[in-house]
Amino acid sequence: MDIAQPAFESETSAGPREATTSDDQALRKRRLGMSFTSYMVTFAGVLLFTYQGMTPPAVALHFLLFSIVANGLMWLLIHYNFNLRFRDPSMTMAQLTICQWPALWVMFFLEAGQARAIFLLITIVPLLYGILALNRRQFFWVSSVFFLQYSLLHLALWQLRPAVLEPNLELIQSLVFLTVLAEAALIGGFISNLRGKLRLRNHELKNAMERIQELVNIDELTGIYNRRRIVQALSDESNRCRRTPGAFSLGIMDVDHFKYVNDTHGHQAGDEVLRKIAKAVAGELRAIDSFGRYGGEEFLLVLPQTSLAGARIKSQRLCKTIESLRFTGLPEDFRISISIGVAEALPDENTDATLARADHALYQAKESGRNQVICCDKQQTHQPPEEHLGPQL
Repeated sequence: MDIAQPAFESETSAGPREATTSDDQALRKRRLGMSFTSYMVTFAGVLLFTYQGMTPPAVALHFLLFSIVANGLMWLLIHYNFNLRFRDPSMTMAQLTICQWPALWVMFFLEAGQARAIFLLITIVPLLYGILALNRRQFFWVSSVFFLQYSLLHLALWQLRPAVLEPNLELIQSLVFLTVLAEAALIGGFISNLRGKLRLRNHELKNAMERIQELVNIDELTGIYNRRRIVQALSDESNRCRRTPGAFSLGIMDVDHFKYVNDTHGHQAGDEVLRKIAKAVAGELRAIDSFGRYGGEEFLLVLPQTSLAGARIKSQRLCKTIESLRFTGLPEDFRISISIGVAEALPDENTDATLARADHALYQAKESGRNQVICCDKQQTHQPPEEHLGPQL
């Protein structure tokens, strides 16, 4: 036999939360169904007592009606979302409290003290499930309610059926029950602390994993994608276009005369230039675009759903944006520029080939005077240099 198992979940231990989705409510209904099944298992034990002549048939009927009504009311509260108004939408403590009532009702009609001790053992079972959901304070509260309700049973027996009481046996059973409740509360509190520590460790582990993932994918200096991640983004976009044909372009961007910046103003100034350029470019891109440091002062742009003409326009805008930047700690008239080589991916072309064409276009941009965009057309020829967008470094 098994007493009703409350349909709890971890909200009472993890803290109250607003659970408003239909999936949450459907899960609570399923757990309530498990609780009702547990009531029916215990009901089978009550029928056995009735068959043995230890309880009147009406007691079994009362147990069944209580099971239906109690679980039915809980179901209605969940179905109409009234439970969402409570701190614990699963109503764990309420279910733990009321699930003892039908068992105590059966115990009231049992003549033999030993038979009541059997059912007393069954009433402790819900506390085992409470260990998985309640914190220490809640567990002590439920244990106190359990013992209070058991004491009220003895008071009712003393008033209405004193002949069935065996004082010595009842005293021993009460002391044992109180001891078990106290130990269960202590163990439950200890497990609650372990759950709390486990949640904290899981949170720390999650943060650590996010940090590791960030270190794996993010360039430490600029805060944008590193080479590994941007190349992966390029590969992902290439694979996507093979599944769903469509245009996408890429651009290789190089900071003009960056060695001169480092040699003249120092590596810290060079780092500041790279950081500010990365931030400025990232601010100009769409959410679907990818941008990362390709190596040294070179950056890679991956532009999904973008033709060669669109990539040229976007790249020219980036050149103007970079040329307008000002840098803290550097002379007021200090300017920086970039050169970009652009290529549109061809059907069935691998990423290495597309990168090679964009890199060749970048080489042409550098050779043709820098601070400009050159595109490699679909026949892998190179357009004439775009008009210079500003003074060269």
